[in-house]
Amino acid sequence: MIRRLSLALALVANPAAAEFVIEEGTFFVMHRDYDSKTNTFTDGAPEGEGDGCFQITRVDLPGETIDFTLVSGTITPWWSDGETFHPGFQNAFVPAIGFMENNPDAEWTDLLHEILKTVPDCAPPAS
Repeated sequence: MIRRLSLALALVANPAAAEFVIEEGTFFVMHRDYDSKTNTFTDGAPEGEGDGCFQITRVDLPGETIDFTLVSGTITPWWSDGETFHPGFQNAFVPAIGFMENNPDAEWTDLLHEILKTVPDCAPPAS
């Protein structure tokens, strides 16, 4: 219990953490990166993911799934083997194995609250 409270306090006390609301319709961007090898966060979106703006399309917290769609921008995540995704791309958040192994007392959504930030909307790119 003490470790869980310590983790919760560390997450809340972190000045770099921004508000992330988990509900259908929420728009969000990635604003931090997580390294599971060192169990640390760095400011700034992961390489290849900083231009994407997303919207949550379905929330199933008991089922440990949050579906989302890329609304604007393009992303080329590390796991895509160089493939670039465009608006309309759909994916889902599920518990991150590395984060959960490093933080066994954390809730699976704690990582999302650290790396994602709610935004008012996803403005289309300037033409």
